[in-house]
Amino acid sequence: MRYLSYIIFCLFSFAMCTEQPKELLPELSYAESLMQRCPSSALVVLDSMEVPSPSDKFQYATWCLLITQARDKNYVKHTSDSLINIALTYFEKQDDPVRKATALYYEGRVNHDMNNAEEATDYYLRARDVAKNTTDYTLLYLINSQLGTLYAYRGLTDLALEAYKNAYDYSNQLKDSALISYSYSYLGRVSALGNDLPKGLDYYKKAISVAEQSESLKALTLAYGEISTVYRVLSILDSSMYYLKKSKEIEEIRNTFALSQTYLGIGETYYFMGQSDSAYFYLEKALNTTNIYTKCNAIQILYYLYRDLGKYEDAIKYNEQYWTYNDSIENINRCTKIAEIQAKYDKEKLQNKNNQLEIAKRSNEILGWSVLSILLFLIIIIVYVYRRKLVNRIHEIEYIKKELDSHMTRINENNAIISQNQHQIESLSLQVQNNSDLEADLNNKILEIEQLHKDSASLQSQNRRLEGDIEKFKTDLWEKGRELETYGHVVLENTELHDREKYLCIQLINHIEILNSLKSDPKYIEESRWPEIFDSMNIVYPNLIDRLKKDFSLTDSDLWICCLIKLQLNNSTMARLTAVAPSSVTKRKQRLKERINQYLKTPLEGEMSIEAYLWKY
Repeated sequence: MRYLSYIIFCLFSFAMCTEQPKELLPELSYAESLMQRCPSSALVVLDSMEVPSPSDKFQYATWCLLITQARDKNYVKHTSDSLINIALTYFEKQDDPVRKATALYYEGRVNHDMNNAEEATDYYLRARDVAKNTTDYTLLYLINSQLGTLYAYRGLTDLALEAYKNAYDYSNQLKDSALISYSYSYLGRVSALGNDLPKGLDYYKKAISVAEQSESLKALTLAYGEISTVYRVLSILDSSMYYLKKSKEIEEIRNTFALSQTYLGIGETYYFMGQSDSAYFYLEKALNTTNIYTKCNAIQILYYLYRDLGKYEDAIKYNEQYWTYNDSIENINRCTKIAEIQAKYDKEKLQNKNNQLEIAKRSNEILGWSVLSILLFLIIIIVYVYRRKLVNRIHEIEYIKKELDSHMTRINENNAIISQNQHQIESLSLQVQNNSDLEADLNNKILEIEQLHKDSASLQSQNRRLEGDIEKFKTDLWEKGRELETYGHVVLENTELHDREKYLCIQLINHIEILNSLKSDPKYIEESRWPEIFDSMNIVYPNLIDRLKKDFSLTDSDLWICCLIKLQLNNSTMARLTAVAPSSVTKRKQRLKERINQYLKTPLEGEMSIEAYLWKY
């Protein structure tokens, strides 16, 4: 007994010693404390410290997140997403909404720098959704201001205005003068983009006033630079030059990265003033930047300058450079895809209802689901029993009867396939008529409809041949007519049960609120709702999710698409539900088909779409 107590004590001590610490390393904690007020020092600390071991997932993931954050705050352009991916993978699984939202936000920043605008938008929206459950208003301000900028530079003014207004509200809650000034400038920017120039000027003047009072030079130079653009559009060139020179004075002292943009504004203003030499001087200085937008605009003005001076060889040179940069910018922007992303998350949260009413409602739903599930289960059992009896009967009768049964079974199977084909044709035809998908996807559906028509015609021809053979067999088996008649009734009942099973599935979907809403009122599906959707799909189609995981080893993202396909939703609806472009839905379906093909003995052919396969699955 004494030895047993000693062993237990040793094991307990060992467990205590091997427990993973949850407190940050001193260097990480110190770097995090410096992040907001002195990001350059935070970056020095993180670069100089010993990188935590990947085996210590908490410390390593935190280091990956903080080093990405520090680089971003020091205006170091992101060229790889490897570090932030590690941080996001870890914090997505933790019960820490601030860390998770921060990781999602910087995943968006990294993708933004890497010119992946569509992916950046998705991460920003997810970050905003998670951050709404926190009181980190600084993070919420950053997320919304980045979203607004992403939308604004792509001409999506309505979305930009909504995001910038949210940023302004959070800056007021923080009572941070610099952020309030930035927010006024952002609102001025979106007003100018919407051609409301007087309102834009008013916002910029407010931004300048707040920044001057708080002596926030970064916010001040932003307001100076953007208000000068509005004055230039209004042809008030003296005012435009006044603010540009004030911005230049600050930026040359601080050597900021925005100096080239100011040089561009000065050069463009001189061009409109007719001062070619001064315009050339500043436009050439503006070219000394890595900002592709600034460089493209400067080259375009230089083209106009040389064209006006009659120096056509130089003008042609700059014109060719302009179109090269412009093509790159067009590839980066992809504003059509950005506009199609579901950018508006639900603005109102569900209010807490009376607990008893909520429990009663939930109980009624569970009762309804249970009754429908039992009915569906009984029908499946009946169908199985009938089919089992048919198989046993086929094995008991003589050779001729086997041939007859085989012919009748083939006819009924063909009829069932023809019925399924007709159902698929109707579904695909409806999607084609709605014209909701991309042209390439529509062409694929039209080809699939044609193939289904050919298959049905071939099956009908085969049925006619089989029916001729059956008539010959009936002549020899007239004495067994009653048995054959009974067999026909069984087949008919089997078909009716199959139809009833399909009908009950539809009714079950209509009675399950979360599944019905996907069709009737499609909105972006938050990640927290997917487990409930999976459970509901398992009720309608028994063990669907488990079977898909077992048969094909699908990811959660693949399972999302499988569920939406199973509900027979078109690409546009799927795009709204998953906050991506319809073209992205098409790509996801193709990747899903390729993944499923890896596990099938007979891969799906080109004419067989992933929709048709999953509808039958």
